[in-house]
Amino acid sequence: MMVRGLHRLLEPELEVVGTARDGLVLVEIAGHLRPDLVITDLSMPGIDGIEATRRLRAAMPGLKVLILSIHDEPSWVKAAFEAGACGYLAKTCVPQEIETAVRAVLDGRFYLSPTVARDTILPATQGESVAPNGLEPAPSAAGRALTRRELDILRLVGAGLGNKEIAGRLGMSISTVRTHLNSVYEKLRLERRVELVLYAAHLEGERERTLRGAEA
Repeated sequence: MMVRGLHRLLEPELEVVGTARDGLVLVEIAGHLRPDLVITDLSMPGIDGIEATRRLRAAMPGLKVLILSIHDEPSWVKAAFEAGACGYLAKTCVPQEIETAVRAVLDGRFYLSPTVARDTILPATQGESVAPNGLEPAPSAAGRALTRRELDILRLVGAGLGNKEIAGRLGMSISTVRTHLNSVYEKLRLERRVELVLYAAHLEGERERTLRGAEA
């Protein structure tokens, strides 16, 4: 039912080139078909979605992987992003959110389902919001707002850029990027880059939902 539903949802705009019910088969056919995007569950025979994602990304670094799973525990979410996933959705999400996540991932951005974000990056970011225009500094859990430069760097981290790429994009040294990142980690009370990616995805998702609400 899930596969048929995804077919109907995606095929008006995208070509679904193949399906698999086994993690090992998924890795094999994806290697032959070379898709732009793989949508996978975590619980599969053979190998699970985490290991499948790790193998897919190792074989095809440019491949985008979107996780759609009933598992919403923070440990699973963080493991998925560490393995190379670009997005994570709960199976309880509405079809419109799947479309939003697919567009975001194909555009080179990360996506994190709001229901998953609440358990994964909250309460460290409890009560935070992003301004409707997406331009105001983001409030932090420590009570000190991120500066505009820190917010710029955070968004680039969320877009998957490394420190060297961020430095080139913003015209600053790598050491300056690291200094700003250290400040961001401290303000947000986060310790690992994957948590920063998840937080950035959360902020971007909140901004898009606010904009859609304003347009409606």
